[in-house]
Amino acid sequence: MDAVSILGSFCILSAIITYGLGVFVYAKNPGSKVNLLFLLVNIGASYWAVGEFLIWHQNSYENVFFWLKASSFWTIVIVLCIHFLLTFADHPLTKSGKFHYLAMILYIPAFILAIVNLTSEHIFSVDNSPESRYYYLPSFGDPIYICATVYFLIILFWSVYVGFQSRKSAGDDKFKRQASSISTGLLILIGFGSQSVIILPMFGIYIPNLVFIGIVLFSIAISYAILKYGLFVLSPETVATNIIQTMPDGLILTDMNGRVITTNKKATILLSGTWEENPGTFHGTPIPEPAYLTILETIKTKKGISDFEVIPDKNEITTMSVSGSLVTDPYDKPAGMILIIRDITERKLSEKALKLANEKISQLNKLTRHDISNLVTAISGYLEIIKEEKDEETRKKVLNTCIDLIGKVTRHLHFSRDYQNVGVHEPRWQSLNHMISKAIEDINHDEIEITVSLLPADIFADPLSVKVIYNLLENAIRHATGLTHISIISKEQQDGSLLIIIEDNGPGIKPEEKEKIFKQGYGKNTGLGLTLAREILAVTQITITETGTFGIGARFEITIPSGTWRYAHLHSHEGTWTGTIPDHS
Repeated sequence: MDAVSILGSFCILSAIITYGLGVFVYAKNPGSKVNLLFLLVNIGASYWAVGEFLIWHQNSYENVFFWLKASSFWTIVIVLCIHFLLTFADHPLTKSGKFHYLAMILYIPAFILAIVNLTSEHIFSVDNSPESRYYYLPSFGDPIYICATVYFLIILFWSVYVGFQSRKSAGDDKFKRQASSISTGLLILIGFGSQSVIILPMFGIYIPNLVFIGIVLFSIAISYAILKYGLFVLSPETVATNIIQTMPDGLILTDMNGRVITTNKKATILLSGTWEENPGTFHGTPIPEPAYLTILETIKTKKGISDFEVIPDKNEITTMSVSGSLVTDPYDKPAGMILIIRDITERKLSEKALKLANEKISQLNKLTRHDISNLVTAISGYLEIIKEEKDEETRKKVLNTCIDLIGKVTRHLHFSRDYQNVGVHEPRWQSLNHMISKAIEDINHDEIEITVSLLPADIFADPLSVKVIYNLLENAIRHATGLTHISIISKEQQDGSLLIIIEDNGPGIKPEEKEKIFKQGYGKNTGLGLTLAREILAVTQITITETGTFGIGARFEITIPSGTWRYAHLHSHEGTWTGTIPDHS
C-alpha cells in the first residue's frame, strides 16, 4: 500500500470520526450555540474529507477536476471552525447583533474564494505525475492564491490567539484546559494543513492533504477534553447561558432607556414580556410605570436597588420583588441595568394572613380577658352570698349558678385554646378536592347522601380550613332534623372569585339567626364552632355567609377571592369532579 492510499484512508477515517463526534456533542446540549457550531464544523470537515478521498481515487482528468470543484467549499469549513472557537471564547464579535461583522470578516471572503475555486483555477489546478496519477496542485504565483493563503493564515492565527487569550482570562482551571485543548488542536490542524498546501508542493511532493491526519488527532484531543474536563458540558458560553436560562428568578438586561437587550424565560413568564422573541426591539419599559422610573433613578444614584416591590397587573394579585445594579461601559459611564425579578406573591399573602391572624388573636385575647374577668367577678360575688346566706336551698341555687359560671369560663378557655391555632402555621396551597373528600371521609353520615361537583382548583388557605368543611357538615348532620341530602358544588364567578356552596335539605336557619350562628358562644355542641370557621377562612380573606331559605334548607356560601385560588390539573381528567359519597359508617 503506497502513501497515497494510506493518506486517503485517513480522509475516510476523519470523515467518520468528525461526523460522529459532531452529532454526539450536539446531542449533549442542542440548545447551545457552541455545540451547534461544532456540529456544523464537523459536518463540513466530513464533506471536505470525502471530497479529498474521491479526488485521489480517480483515474481521469475529468473526474479529478469534478471532485476538486465539488470540494470548493472547504473555505466555509475553515471559517466555521474559527466562528466556533470565537464563540467558545465568548468573543465580543459573537454577541447578539454583531453577526454582520463576522460575515464581513469571515463568511463573505470565504464564500467569494469558494466561488473563485469553483469557477476557475486561480487557487488549485489539476495535473498528472509521470506515474499517470492525477492530482491537484496550488497555483503558485497567482495573486489570488497568494491572497487566499495569506488571508487564511491571518484568520487562523488570530483565532488561535483568541483561544489562548480566553485561556488566560478563564477563572476556572477546567475552562483554561478546555481553551488550551481547542487552541492546541487548531495549531495541529494549521501545521498539518500548511504542509500539504504550502511546504510540500514547493518541493514537488503532491499527496492527499495532511490536514486530515490533524483532524483525527484534533478529534482525539477533543474527545479527551470532553471526558476529562467537561468540554461542551461546561464551557464559558454554555455555563453563562444555562445559568441565566435556568435561574428560578427572572433576569433582564436593559439599556438606560429601558430597551431590553437580553432576558431569560422566567422574566418573560413573570412580566408577560413581548420582547422574548426579538430582544433589543422593545421600546416600552419592561416594568410598568411609575415603578420603573423609581427603579431607574435609584439605580442611577445609588448604583443598585434591593427588594423593591412591584405590582405588575391591574388586579393587584401578583407582587414582584425587583433587585438590580448598574452596568457601566469601559469608561465607567452608565450603560444599562441588570434586573432580577422574583415572584413574592405567596410570601405577601402569607404576611397579610399572619398579620390578620395576629390582629384577630389580639382582639380575642382582649374579649376573652374581659369576659372571664366579668365571670370571675360574678363568681366572687356569688361566693360572698354563699358565705353570708343561711338558707340551704338558696345556697344550693347560688352554688349551681357558680358552677354554671365556671363552666362558661372553661368554655372560654377551650375556645381560646382552639383559636390560638388559627394563623399559627403559614397558609398554603391546598387541593379543594382533597379538602372536601378528607372532611367527608372523617364524618359519620349514616344514610345521608352527599354529592360533590367541584372545579379542579387549589386554594390558598390556613391549614385548618379542612376543619371548616368538616364543621359545616357535622352541624348539618347533628342539628338538621329530617336531613337526607347534602350537596357541595363550586363555580367560578364573573369577578374571578371561586364560590363553594354547601347546601342541605334540612329545615334551614331562621332569618334572624343567620348572623348569630357566627357569633362566639352561640349554639351547642358545635365543635370548633362557626365563629372559628369564619376566622379560619378570614386568614386569607375568604368569606362565609348563610343564604338558605328557612323551611327549605341551609345554604353556606364560601367565597374565595381571585388570587387566592387557581385551577389545578387532576390526575384522572380535567373538568369537574363529580360523585356521590356513600355512607362511611
